[in-house]
Amino acid sequence: MAGKLSTQRIQQSVKSLRTDWVEIGGLGRLAIIGVILAFVVTLALGFSITRAARGHLLDARAAMVTVAVEDLPPFPTEGESSRAEYAAFDVAVRVSVLGGETVRVKVFAPDGTIVYSDATELIGQQFELSVHAVGAFTGDTGTHISDLSDPAHAFDRGHGELIEFYVPMRDATGEVATVFEVEQDASGLNDALGLIARNVWISIAVGLSAIGLVMAVGIAARTREVNRRRRQAEELLESSFSAQEAERRRIVGALHDDIGQPMYRLLYGIEGSRAKLDPSDPIAVELDHLADVVRDMDGTLRNELRLLHFELAADAGLATALEELADLTRLETDLEVDLSIDLDHEPGPVYRTEFYRAAREAITNVRKHADATRVIVRFTGGIDRLTLEVIDDGISFQSATYFGLGLSTTRRRFRALDGDVMLEGRGSGGTRFLAWLPRREEVPE
Repeated sequence: MAGKLSTQRIQQSVKSLRTDWVEIGGLGRLAIIGVILAFVVTLALGFSITRAARGHLLDARAAMVTVAVEDLPPFPTEGESSRAEYAAFDVAVRVSVLGGETVRVKVFAPDGTIVYSDATELIGQQFELSVHAVGAFTGDTGTHISDLSDPAHAFDRGHGELIEFYVPMRDATGEVATVFEVEQDASGLNDALGLIARNVWISIAVGLSAIGLVMAVGIAARTREVNRRRRQAEELLESSFSAQEAERRRIVGALHDDIGQPMYRLLYGIEGSRAKLDPSDPIAVELDHLADVVRDMDGTLRNELRLLHFELAADAGLATALEELADLTRLETDLEVDLSIDLDHEPGPVYRTEFYRAAREAITNVRKHADATRVIVRFTGGIDRLTLEVIDDGISFQSATYFGLGLSTTRRRFRALDGDVMLEGRGSGGTRFLAWLPRREEVPE
């Protein structure tokens, strides 16, 4: 039960959103699309700006490290004969490179052996060269942010995340003899990037808020205008409906009192005059003919009055009107009529009349064209719409070929109330007529 209610709420929300999307008009839809595009573009810009800032900061640090390393004296490649050179190199490293954010330096030989480090316990140990170190041996300066998981960082893991710079060091012949690795604490970089990102996203939020505010004001103005026009259209439709109902009542009264009653008197007069004449009298024969004409006229008038009466019967309630329509159909035809009505409360007068007219039009078409033996009439009140179905078991018709004047008129009236009328052939035979109106428009009495 809870799942069904949840599904119904979702369906109602989707329907409401779809209706709102239609009602805000082209300008409102364009504004919403503009806000969405602006949001997507600004998000993309925000991420690209922070990524670009990160790259530029790393490039700037790499350039500074490269300059510092290139200013160092040449690294001695021969042990005992170059102790003085080694000591001078060590002093230069500790003065020019170490300190500040730089927490570790290493010099790698091509085979992965560390030939120099500020951590003397690392000197002489051999590790597998990283991709960036290998690239540096080809002459490229590499930059990498390490998570310190590889074995070469066993002594560095207390520092957290480190930035690794790999700078090639060339010998007298210009060949890359060793690679100088500088490891810097990444916290300063991350703080700077955090500040940049914060400022970027604040700027984006302010910009989006301004755009959203302008768009919201425009959409609200457009929505108010659309709603105002819709209310005017509904009032005009209600006024037109009331005028039609008043005119129909006047016509019913006029036909019954001003035409029907005099016609009865005429018929009684003809029959009275005919009774005074011999049956073989030519005048009597002519009076018989005139009486038949008057009776035919009376039958036609009665049929029209009955149709008008049933349409007025919608004022007594839609269920009552549909039951009378079903009874009349059973009386006048051999059709089996199954009527079911599932409605929690009575629709307003406009809806009652339109649904009654639609049911009458659908049943009339079944009687005229479908060659059916059974017709099902269902009227249901859902969460978001009121629906009328008329299903027969006769000849199957398609909407593309079967929308005549009556159905076309019915469809126009329903569309004027934001509903619609559809007609579809059934695979098992017969035709399904469907008419619906949005429940939000329905006003109970």
